[in-house]
Amino acid sequence: MRFITALGIWITLAIPGIYAPFSAAFEMDRVHVALSHPANGSIMMLQGQNQLLVSGFSQFERWLTLVELDQYQTLAVPIPTNAQFFSKARLVGYEAEQLVFLTADGIVHYQQASAGSLSAGRFQPLLASSSMFRVIDEVRLRERNFALDLGSGRSDFLIADFQHMHLYRQQADGQFVHYALPVSARIQTWGNNRADYSGRSHYAIDVDQDGLLDLVFVQQGRFSVFLQQTDGSFALEPYYPGWPVLLSTERQADQRSDAGRSYSGQNITTLEDITDLDGDGLPDLVLNVEQIADALERSSRFQIFFGRAADDGVTYPTVADTEISIDSVPTEVVIDDFNGDGRKDFYIPTTKIGVGTIVRVLLRGSANLDVDFYLLSENRSYAAKADFRQQAKIDVSISNLRFDMPLFKLIDVNGDGRKSLLLGEGGNELRFFAPDGSGLFKRNSDKVQMPLPRDASRVQVVDLNKDNKEDLVLPFDSLDDAELRNQLILLFSR
Repeated sequence: MRFITALGIWITLAIPGIYAPFSAAFEMDRVHVALSHPANGSIMMLQGQNQLLVSGFSQFERWLTLVELDQYQTLAVPIPTNAQFFSKARLVGYEAEQLVFLTADGIVHYQQASAGSLSAGRFQPLLASSSMFRVIDEVRLRERNFALDLGSGRSDFLIADFQHMHLYRQQADGQFVHYALPVSARIQTWGNNRADYSGRSHYAIDVDQDGLLDLVFVQQGRFSVFLQQTDGSFALEPYYPGWPVLLSTERQADQRSDAGRSYSGQNITTLEDITDLDGDGLPDLVLNVEQIADALERSSRFQIFFGRAADDGVTYPTVADTEISIDSVPTEVVIDDFNGDGRKDFYIPTTKIGVGTIVRVLLRGSANLDVDFYLLSENRSYAAKADFRQQAKIDVSISNLRFDMPLFKLIDVNGDGRKSLLLGEGGNELRFFAPDGSGLFKRNSDKVQMPLPRDASRVQVVDLNKDNKEDLVLPFDSLDDAELRNQLILLFSR
């Protein structure tokens, strides 16, 4: 048995050991790791290095801590002054994933002193690039996924600028080849002195079915495709596949009230995702059709178009193959395989924004959250009614302008692909709903008393010890109870 040697780590067990028993039904072991800052930023796992990165910030400072997951020692990682985001990448010459920063000047690699070492490393510039982040937010540091693998096994980088998406393809010698793709940023102006810019979402799919991943963007309601060539280069002119799927333009989707436009009777169709839902190897389209009755009463339909193989690549039908209808607007949409059948399912949390909700918030300081699960059947359809519904509660603090989301996660604790439902209640109780052979989850739960973070939206599900079972990372910040502030609780599946 290994023993604790690092400072700032403790366990809730009277006998020596790193792990503490957790639950008889859901056996998980617990480790506490103290940090020197609030864990209110991002959490990222470095595969191959057995390390966890945790960022945090206050009004005057920002931090990044590396947690070594063998003895749970910690190291404060220096942050480049012009860095805005961090991510991970697979770089030539390194077996494990590496820490990289997106700065105002380009991308910088943080080289650790040696594998598994907690000695301070050094910064090595990887490439110079412009981006829309030309002025740095000096009091925030979060993870941003600007690395992607387009089929080489090495990380490439995609950086948004105001007029281009800059693609940098990593070569076998570690150098980068630059492609400036003509994809402009989205902009919205507010009043006389505020403008919001955002980069467009990208999707890496094989559009022409030649075995190579292409890049897909949506601009002004149209699918723009940049095809990968056989030599690994990318076309600089977009290809418009002409899929018979109608999306709203950005003008049609603009819901700002200062234009004098009525909300009543509007339908806005946007792309939710492109992913292989049915496991046939072809990308499928998921569209979100938001139906607006007025500023408060809204509903959504998720239309699914399954991809078909054609002579000139993947194509889609003119009418949706199946759809999911909900009577409100979701707070998020999660698409994944929940029951291990190889088909992707939906879970959709929703809360109704109406007079009743407003009164409840004022009187009780909370709002109801319904989470509906829809399973893709063998005949490739979603049911008209949710296959499973679970309710939770959002805590609202009007005085602090704060919405604390409940702990609501799906976790594979056995490594068999079947998810368990994990629900936090009251700030001090975890409820585990095991998979059910006849449905999705059992209705009865196993309960464990333990402290939970105030804001559970940052809780992460990740395989911490590489045993193919998913674990939990619970981050606590400076607003949590005094005995829990500025630490992590790691829960390991047995």
